[in-house]
Amino acid sequence: MHIERGIVRSFDTATWRASVEIAGAHTALLTGVPVAGDLGPDLLVPGTRVWVCLSEEGNPADAAVLVPYGTEPAPWVTSRLWKPSLESASRTSPLTCSTTSYELVPGLGVSLTLEVPGNVLLAATACGYLASAGITYALSFFHHDAHEVTELAPGAEIGGTGAAAGPSCALAVLAVQTGIAAGTHTFVLQHRVSAGSAVLTRGRVVALAMAG
Repeated sequence: MHIERGIVRSFDTATWRASVEIAGAHTALLTGVPVAGDLGPDLLVPGTRVWVCLSEEGNPADAAVLVPYGTEPAPWVTSRLWKPSLESASRTSPLTCSTTSYELVPGLGVSLTLEVPGNVLLAATACGYLASAGITYALSFFHHDAHEVTELAPGAEIGGTGAAAGPSCALAVLAVQTGIAAGTHTFVLQHRVSAGSAVLTRGRVVALAMAG
């Protein structure tokens, strides 16, 4: 086996194989060359310079496109094993919660698209206060769409039996869901109280999806 420089002339996502012109030999076009599994189409556009591993027999089916080189890809271009998608949402108007069952916080939901199965990291920060004394106010993320309706632990709570009404408090929620199927998924922040009412004054959510 030996390593040669090449130039991608075409890439077939159906077969995950490329046609590669070997550098310095313009008539040496290898077709049907297998491509490393961690590379994606955006890294193999025609004209991309790559390192190619070739067999001594010269059979393209025994070769492999290993990695691109020489130019920096656009910031959004990544490998097939790492396809991040980042979305965020915020709310700045007060919202009163008086239900003991989880309900949606309008404006604090995001949708993400995973090109391949992967994981989602969710983070939320919020400010609010208890309008009633001695109660608990809770926030939690939910994966809420046609795929599933699932509460994602852990959530966050403030208050308790001895809590006073009025003082402003901050909450932070961090959750991870793994093994999510490819497709578009929606994640929402929901809240509830144990009794009485509480007010969410503002909040922000951030979601990062990436392939596993």
